[in-house]
Amino acid sequence: MTRENLLQTGSPLFCDLYHLSMAQTWFLDGKANESKTSEAFFRRYPFGGSYVISAGLAEFVEWLKNWHFSEEDINYLRAEKYDDGTKKFEESFLSFIQNEKLKINVDAVPEGRLIFTNEPVYSVSGPTWQVELVEAALLNIFNSQSLIATKAFRMAYAACIDGVERPLLEFGLRRAQDFGCFSATRAAYIGGTTATSNVAAAKHYQIPSSGTMAHSFVMSYEKELDAFKAFMKFNPKNTSLLVDTYNIRTGIDNAIKAAQETGLDLMGVRIDSGDLAYWGKEARCMLDKAGFKSTKLIASNDLDEYLIENLIAVQKAPYDIFAAGTKLVTAYDSPSLGGVFKTKSYQGKPQIKVAEGKTTIPGATNVIRILQGGLFDGDIICKKSDTNLIKNGKLSKNITSYNLTELKGKNRIFKKGEEAEYLLENIVTDGKIVKTVETNLLKLHNRTKDELSHLDATYKRLSNPHIYGVGLEQHLYDLREKLIQKHLKG
Repeated sequence: MTRENLLQTGSPLFCDLYHLSMAQTWFLDGKANESKTSEAFFRRYPFGGSYVISAGLAEFVEWLKNWHFSEEDINYLRAEKYDDGTKKFEESFLSFIQNEKLKINVDAVPEGRLIFTNEPVYSVSGPTWQVELVEAALLNIFNSQSLIATKAFRMAYAACIDGVERPLLEFGLRRAQDFGCFSATRAAYIGGTTATSNVAAAKHYQIPSSGTMAHSFVMSYEKELDAFKAFMKFNPKNTSLLVDTYNIRTGIDNAIKAAQETGLDLMGVRIDSGDLAYWGKEARCMLDKAGFKSTKLIASNDLDEYLIENLIAVQKAPYDIFAAGTKLVTAYDSPSLGGVFKTKSYQGKPQIKVAEGKTTIPGATNVIRILQGGLFDGDIICKKSDTNLIKNGKLSKNITSYNLTELKGKNRIFKKGEEAEYLLENIVTDGKIVKTVETNLLKLHNRTKDELSHLDATYKRLSNPHIYGVGLEQHLYDLREKLIQKHLKG
């Protein structure tokens, strides 16, 4: 079953085996339709940063929209046996799940929005067996796409660190870890890339495709100059040339000659090896001297945000475009976001897990985001039932928030009248899609860009950023402390 087929068929087999084993146990024990709420969140920031960009919601909703056990799914489960020949699933259970419709409710933070540690990004409620059965798909999509979107923005931010707009291209298809690189390309575009080399993904998501040439093309001609001239002749609107197959200086010279001899515009030269700072400066000097001042310089070769920032801010390399592959689509230095899905309430009662470094926040929750002077000024996790804390886009009362990122008991008071918004939106009610989520990637790309414009630069530093304030609303903080003490007393 391919990735796209999985999303389109909505197969609930997009889960771990223990989800089905637990579902069968609940069914046989008469507990399958007891209600619960579970929420997805993450505990640590990737890449040494201080924010994450939410991504993947539209594809999770697409899967939910088609969610059902097909005859093929049921037949597969019916045939599953243990080593001694015992069937893994009873017929009564298979009949139950095949006939049940999706009945869950989903609240979620829209794609392209900033999210921070311990905040609910998804809140899922409904029959306990169905809430559990969507966990794996939700986390699989959310974790991977949010991770890549965040990495992409960090690279795009680095590319414009001096205030000059420079495109970031995604060239990661051949190095990606998922089949077809669809999800990575999608997430990277949401995060900040402007085009992809991945033609299938560009077609599927309706985003721009971009590319130059490979070393193999140059090597298919006896002379590098002939290769360049042929490429320019038959691709007159895509005349960016790869100049480092043999010798970079000679390659730049041949690119200039090819443009002069064909009379065609030399749109760009790409450097994919060597000392990128040195050769970028040399290339700019050679091109300008030959009268090719408008020719763009493109850098590739295992780029990440730190190298891009160094090339621009420290070494003043005159690149106009950056093309990132391996370290973008594999999230090279933080290969996992580590988002989790934890029970928050059961049969209407708040639940808490008490463990060192992993104590959860009890009950169904939402997030209030405060804005001051056009910038995000702090987030407050509150009870989902607290729907009256914001009125007409402003706090309706003073709110005391206990900061989760600082010393125990550290609090801050947000004043009545401060600009504020709830982050989670109701997307699914009783299994029905009640809010259309944005699927246009250009709009999501622009949403991310706008979102990050409201985050102060101190939080966007690539190294040692300031940590954004996330706190618990007073009553939720008190509930959490009460339940912790209850569990500690046994």
